[in-house]
Amino acid sequence: MPTATFRNLPRAKQEAIITAAVAEFARSPYDQASLTKIVAQAGIAKGSMYQYFENKRELYLYILNMVYAEKRQYLKGVFEDDSDFFATLKRYYRRSYLFAKEYPLYHRIITHYWDYCAEFEEEIKSSRELKANEFIGMLEAAIRTGQANSGINKDAAFFVYHSVGKELIENFLELSQTDQQQHLQFIDQVLDVLESGLRARKE
Repeated sequence: MPTATFRNLPRAKQEAIITAAVAEFARSPYDQASLTKIVAQAGIAKGSMYQYFENKRELYLYILNMVYAEKRQYLKGVFEDDSDFFATLKRYYRRSYLFAKEYPLYHRIITHYWDYCAEFEEEIKSSRELKANEFIGMLEAAIRTGQANSGINKDAAFFVYHSVGKELIENFLELSQTDQQQHLQFIDQVLDVLESGLRARKE
């Protein structure tokens, strides 16, 4: 986390460091990211950086937490009404796709973290378990209300939704504004297919 020295910097200098760090961590995974490039882009001496952050890891965690805070704010409202399990999932994946389009650097930082970050293996494992448990909790609520099939394998359901959702975002980031609107409809259509497999059957 940042030191008091960083927090006392003029806002413009803080922003210069943050902007440079975001650009570098978006360009390269943590293991390959260069602190030298960050300080050069920010226009500060490398020694000064250690007055602001203890090391590259602390700077990275600060940026990662900032990025996730922005994403949580962006997704605010998705889960406010979770009475319809399938509608909630559609809102979530549509908003996640739009976040990736509007904040491509932030999205790449998150993607690097999940896909290639041996430094944070234990943290990633815990985060994956948390995400799975959150999904399964929602699914169990849907089963109790008769929306979802009680015989479904919950871990398999999470795997399918997580994998398909990732592909729906990663493979369509270069779409134009017009095609983007069509893709949002396609997301709903893909999730309709998954819903048909999870939806509770009438006796």
